[in-house]
Amino acid sequence: MSKKGQSQSASSMKKKAQEKVSYKTLIRIYKTFWRHYLKHWKLIAVAYSGLLLTILVSLLTPWPLKLILDNVILNNPLPEKFSFLTRWLGQDVQTLLLALALAYVVLRVLDGLVSFVHKTSLLTVSSIMGADITERIFAHLQRLSLSFHQPARAGDLLYRLTSDLGSISTILIELPQNSIYRLVTVASHVGLMLVIEWRLALVAFSVMPILYYYHRRIGSGLQAASEKKRKKESNITSLIAENVTAMALVQAYGREDWQQARFAAENRESLESGIETMRLSKLFKRVNDILVAIATGMIIYFGGSFVLAGAILPGTLVLFVSYLKNLYGPVEKFADEMLGVAKAQVAGKRVLELVECDMVMQDAPNALSAPFFNGRVEFRNVGFGYHQETAVLKNLSFVVEPGETVALVGHSGAGKSTLVSLLMRFYDPQQGQILIDGRDMRAFTLKSLRRRVTILLQEAKLFNKTVRENIGFGKIEATEEEIVRAAKLAQAHDFIVQMPQGYETMIDEGGDNLSGGQKQRFNIARAIIRNTPILILDEPATALDAKSEARIHQALDELTKGKTTFIIAHKFSTIAHADKILVLEDGLAAGYGRHEELLQTCRPYRELYELQLGRPQEYAPRAAEANGKNGVPVNAVPELREAGFV
Repeated sequence: MSKKGQSQSASSMKKKAQEKVSYKTLIRIYKTFWRHYLKHWKLIAVAYSGLLLTILVSLLTPWPLKLILDNVILNNPLPEKFSFLTRWLGQDVQTLLLALALAYVVLRVLDGLVSFVHKTSLLTVSSIMGADITERIFAHLQRLSLSFHQPARAGDLLYRLTSDLGSISTILIELPQNSIYRLVTVASHVGLMLVIEWRLALVAFSVMPILYYYHRRIGSGLQAASEKKRKKESNITSLIAENVTAMALVQAYGREDWQQARFAAENRESLESGIETMRLSKLFKRVNDILVAIATGMIIYFGGSFVLAGAILPGTLVLFVSYLKNLYGPVEKFADEMLGVAKAQVAGKRVLELVECDMVMQDAPNALSAPFFNGRVEFRNVGFGYHQETAVLKNLSFVVEPGETVALVGHSGAGKSTLVSLLMRFYDPQQGQILIDGRDMRAFTLKSLRRRVTILLQEAKLFNKTVRENIGFGKIEATEEEIVRAAKLAQAHDFIVQMPQGYETMIDEGGDNLSGGQKQRFNIARAIIRNTPILILDEPATALDAKSEARIHQALDELTKGKTTFIIAHKFSTIAHADKILVLEDGLAAGYGRHEELLQTCRPYRELYELQLGRPQEYAPRAAEANGKNGVPVNAVPELREAGFV
């Protein structure tokens, strides 16, 4: 990178590091999550009680040392407020010394105990609140419509649920605790120092503005360097992950040296950034120590002068030096904390975007639980578009009788996946109605409606659970007999019992320990066990070998018996056997009928048929034209394409 680029990068990072805290954002965060404080108020009360006791003990701890120096070693009479020690212990100096030494030990032990209570309680409530908020957001995500999920990246949502939620604890837990600690510590120490010796207190306070300015200005540069270091480390991690996942390609193309050179360059930049950050950090700390030493030296000088003049006792000087450490600590960390809060509020805003998102499919106020349908489905003048200016489906009307199989046919982007999305009620029609057994599907609760519809994706989605749990996902309360029966009907039982633990065998993430045909038979078994009156299939035998495809078709025959079935069809061997075929073009129904009839009457269907047969004809360019029709490009498909549709 050029010096100019480095300068711009550093400037950008510094600007980011100096980002100011937005109090409006903080208020939004606290308003959104305040109920989590109420839920755990007892534990929070314990944590803050420990915090206040820690401050109190820090104020008391130096007093035994002051009394030992002034009243034991120098033999000055005890101050009137400590005269009770004479009444309790008598006039013996050794006894007084022992009592004060024990008092110092007791205060230090007490400091450790209350600090333990404070920190463990605070960390516990932080962990519990973090888990509560994560569960709350995860539950909210399940309810958000696909209008939200479709454009959202899985990686982005994962980052918000992990890293961003981790950062928000800085605002919810650390900021209130540190603010109270800083306020009470400064107020109590300043007040006590002014009461004991106001002139010496003013000397101590004179350095605080300099310390604050130093941390505010110089600390931001260190923060920028740390950000740069983390970015370089992130680049290294990304490069390693990229290389591991693409190892076969790298070796096949003989690019090992090229990848090594890339890694070496990134690694050197990361090393340089780390060394620079380390040097700045050490320099920052040393200068800070010098400033504190200067302040302490001033206290010692002026305090020593007051002692020599007889204005104060030596123990008072010891007391002030001890209080200085407690007083300067919060000031030193204030600027760093504000930088941390400024960064955390960015994460907090991203979390708020999830919590405040109201893109939820709502049940009608008088929605009913869906009965077990006969399976008659009617699209009546249905219109829908993902954007206001673009309609994907236009005035679509057709009827499917109970038990019929309808094949959905059309070029990519014609509206097949959108039609299925409406049937699953991932979206609602913007015009017209979809009726099931003569009733608008919006009359039923969303949860009960989806219990009556099963969707079988082209790519089987399996979980890192047992075989039994993957099949039972279709019906959580399924019995052992139902699971085995579904597996047998799906042609899966025979190979399941040959697996190491049979139905208790763990499936690898994504089903990596299974063949494509085995995964799809699990998928079908899961659908069979649901036993819903309406089925949606995305030709699940696609991309399988002939033997596996034959087994899949056997399983599908069992699955579709007596069911109203919608098939997003690709092969005309499947299409031709459907009871009805719906041909979609530009969001319109270009044809609806049987295979032989449509070949004679529907030009778009005939074109698709001839294209699949490989006949050279004048319609070939139309397949390319389909990419981008109605403003919905093939590579910007609706939500179900991500799950395996078309």
